[in-house]
Amino acid sequence: MLQPVNSLTGKRILLTRAADQCEAIAELIAQRGAKTLCFPCLAVQCLSENIRHGLSALPENTAILLSSVNGVSCAAKALGDDFVPLFSRHQVIAVGSQTAAALTERGISVAWIASEASQEGLIQGFAEHGLPASVYFLRAEEGRDVLQQALQNQGAEVHLIHAYRTICPQGDAADTAQALERGEIDAVLLGSSRTARHYVQRIGNAQLANRPAVVVISAQVAAAAEGAGLSVQAVAKEASFAAMLDALAEYFEETRSVTEENRP
Repeated sequence: MLQPVNSLTGKRILLTRAADQCEAIAELIAQRGAKTLCFPCLAVQCLSENIRHGLSALPENTAILLSSVNGVSCAAKALGDDFVPLFSRHQVIAVGSQTAAALTERGISVAWIASEASQEGLIQGFAEHGLPASVYFLRAEEGRDVLQQALQNQGAEVHLIHAYRTICPQGDAADTAQALERGEIDAVLLGSSRTARHYVQRIGNAQLANRPAVVVISAQVAAAAEGAGLSVQAVAKEASFAAMLDALAEYFEETRSVTEENRP
């Protein structure tokens, strides 16, 4: 059950998305009545030559698989005017609703979306929708091999294309660290395992990074955050930023209820 919007009213939320993705999520947060502080903990380097070379000669009965908004953005950037014509000739599959939305916003029809926004969810999706002869998988350079190996085990020809790499942004984090020290940040949103690690790295002090409520997008990210020394207060029920805000609203509502119950 979704919590009322006012459970986030006035809350100050630290957003750790890449700088060019902060604005869209900030608007979503503002709709909930909360305030956003952008603190990019992820920078994306598109590997355009990899994309152009990898997609230069696709055979028939080929599926193009994308598992992130970053992959979509980098593919569109690398291919330019050829992006829509090329993708429109093939089955396009997305991991998660945000990836699918990024594709449809650019005029690409998505054949289907994994019911679970993870590579494991796609394995089940291929079992339901049929396995193509070949799959061209655009992902981060540092991604996991779960899906690739599973599809190969089922007989599909998998072509892995490293579409981008993610790095920890450089820059002074003193203002954000001071805001954490003063208790001016109520929550931090972590949308990937790498973002969680970079957040602690940029702050430079796990105890200080732990001061706000820590909200993550999945159980996998929760494990990475805890491995980096963070204590996770809320995990989204599905892999989207809207679901993260729902989880945060629920956490604040539960905290408020407990506080009221304990009042003399």
